[in-house]
Amino acid sequence: MIKDSNVFPQLRQLEVDFVIPRLVGDLPLCIDPFLLFKSRDPELRTLHTSIVEHFADGVSAIAKADELGAKYILDFPEVAEIGFGYGASDKRGSGLGKILTTLLIGSLKVSPAIMERGIRHVEEMQLISPGIGPDRVGDIASNILKEYLIRYTQRQCEVHNLTIQSLVPISHVYDSTERCWRDGYYDLPVNSEDGRAILFVPRRIVRQLPWINYDNFVKTEFRAYLEARNRTGRVAGRAPSKAEVTTTSRVETAIIDAYIKQREQQAAAAQPILPPLENGSAGTGESLLVRLAAIPPGQSDATAYQGLVLDILTFVFCPDLIDGRLEERTIDGTERRDIIFTNDSDATFLDYVRTSHDSLFVMFEVKNTDDLTMAALNQAATYLGDRIGRLGYIVTRKPPGDNLLRKQISIFNDSNPRKVLLILSDFDLEELIKIRMQDVSPIPWLQRHYRRFRTAAQ
Repeated sequence: MIKDSNVFPQLRQLEVDFVIPRLVGDLPLCIDPFLLFKSRDPELRTLHTSIVEHFADGVSAIAKADELGAKYILDFPEVAEIGFGYGASDKRGSGLGKILTTLLIGSLKVSPAIMERGIRHVEEMQLISPGIGPDRVGDIASNILKEYLIRYTQRQCEVHNLTIQSLVPISHVYDSTERCWRDGYYDLPVNSEDGRAILFVPRRIVRQLPWINYDNFVKTEFRAYLEARNRTGRVAGRAPSKAEVTTTSRVETAIIDAYIKQREQQAAAAQPILPPLENGSAGTGESLLVRLAAIPPGQSDATAYQGLVLDILTFVFCPDLIDGRLEERTIDGTERRDIIFTNDSDATFLDYVRTSHDSLFVMFEVKNTDDLTMAALNQAATYLGDRIGRLGYIVTRKPPGDNLLRKQISIFNDSNPRKVLLILSDFDLEELIKIRMQDVSPIPWLQRHYRRFRTAAQ
């Protein structure tokens, strides 16, 4: 079982947007590039494009017989700072290393069809190279994404008030603009056991195995390929080796194309996966309920309530709503929204919200008061619009009275396009926490809450 808070005891895994690393040893996880590919978040999709373009540069170098250039581009040591992999005692795995980089280049050289076709998903390397497995896919992605992970880590440290050190060395950071590797110094948290930098990885892009993976390929598309040729799926009385499979797939690239198409069509089922947690949903939920009951209404505890609401919403809605950020300001600094989440959900209702209310982002305005005012609703309604979408929430201590419901309806009816401003009270938060404690999706509850308002507004 994996402890929630080995590095940061004040944090619980299910209350934060990122994977909490261990002090010692790796977590059996990897960054899955497919979760970047399928994301609705423009930043994450751009990161996937960066990975593919990086590999295209490597393929181009190989095509030009520039082996030194290819080795420079396709150099992927393990990113020990994220603490992912399958080592039991430390974070110093092999990454691709020089030998495996050479193997990767050799595999591409003898696959002219792949060279001509190009790489669509870096995970395809598992299907054409015997030395590339799921952990290597993670190494490739984490190297190319390291600059993003540095920025993300700094932002999360600010959100959760985590201690950082100045000028921590980080090597082999990919500059996607200049398309080169750089070393640098950054303000980051460090591991108290070994003094090395810590980089956080968003839970939304993490799986225990990549969605596109060798074992699944062999069990599905490669098996169908063998059966179509009246073969048993075994070679001389044994299962085909990876060397035999990859030799075939480098030539018969249609097998890879069919498999990739199938996995892309099944994208809605590709969800982030964490290993079992020692302190899971029930323990985290109980802790949140205790904290909610302990914070009194009033301005003096407004910051504590705001931080708690962020933890609750992350616990309840991640990975459907991701990357919650506190007090987002507009560029000119005139508007300030308490919490903004990115709507990256595959759920039907949140897809409807994203399309019908232009809500790639969802705003939660937090008011630590027993007496929510009309002015607070008017202010929150002004934040809704083209920039963050037209559906948002006010989170407050008590359920709204009929006067506030009439104001919500007035905001809805008087706006064009329609703005939907919903209210969540502590009672709603408690109910959502209890639903999540049972490992049940909260999205149907959210849909019913929305439907009640829309029915009342008719």
